Amino acid sequence: MSVSMHPLNQLALPIGLRRLYDSRPSHILPFRERVKMLLHDSDPTNVKIKSVDLFCFPPWDIPQFSFLNPFSCFDKSETAPVVFQQLFLYHRSRYSSFIPIFTDGSKSDGHVGCGVVFSSDTWSYRLHNCCSVFTAEIVAIFCAIQKISLSTQREFIIYTDSMSALETLSHYHSRMHPTAIRILFTLRLLQNGGYNILFCWVPSHVGITGNETADYAAKSSSPFLILGLPYSDIKKHFSCRIFSSWQGTVDLQIHNKLHSIKPTVFLWPILSIREVDVKLTRLRIGHTRFTHRHLR
Repeated sequence: MSVSMHPLNQLALPIGLRRLYDSRPSHILPFRERVKMLLHDSDPTNVKIKSVDLFCFPPWDIPQFSFLNPFSCFDKSETAPVVFQQLFLYHRSRYSSFIPIFTDGSKSDGHVGCGVVFSSDTWSYRLHNCCSVFTAEIVAIFCAIQKISLSTQREFIIYTDSMSALETLSHYHSRMHPTAIRILFTLRLLQNGGYNILFCWVPSHVGITGNETADYAAKSSSPFLILGLPYSDIKKHFSCRIFSSWQGTVDLQIHNKLHSIKPTVFLWPILSIREVDVKLTRLRIGHTRFTHRHLR
């Protein structure tokens, strides 16, 4: 499924109604029309939504996923990087027969990417700006598994500093990230083919060479990786654009009474008791019996 501008054009205002709004600039366009203009400016024509295969695994054959964490007893904020480096060297001595692969994802203003470090080779890919950092991390793991499938070796261990990605893979459900489902499905095929693939969490930015190299690769300029994006990433991306545009409009209304009370478009904290919440809102905006007594 792809996000195209054609459906938006099909939902356009009738010509007569459009002329009415054009002739009266003081009248505000419907919300749908304003959002369509934002979408047009964002150029979503090349964005493809990745659908989720609900029948990838039967209920009686749910995949089991687990990962290693040799650093679980150490608090990163209170542990020197050299301690983690020594722990990792000890861990590698126990799993020396497994080929190490490091993955990482990165997101910054105007750039989303992922990196994979495999033996002496390093790959980096750039993703669509709609992608979240979690998507970048999970795509990096998927790319690593694809590289494994092309290898003649059979024992690998994938290292990632994304605990959220590993936790997601550990709790399968039909609505999980579509790339995570592809990872579990491909992992099952490789395991049935005689591959022994382990996963391990490593702390970031503590001097573990492979992880630092993967981090640099994820942040570097690289070719685009064309893949379907999860609906949640696209929705969040355009929601942020809508709120940003809305906030820009509010910032210009400095003489508005409400602007002096609430200068941001984000919601106030909601109280658990609605009656009290309503009273507090009326006090904030001045809609009380005391302020409107003259209207009696």
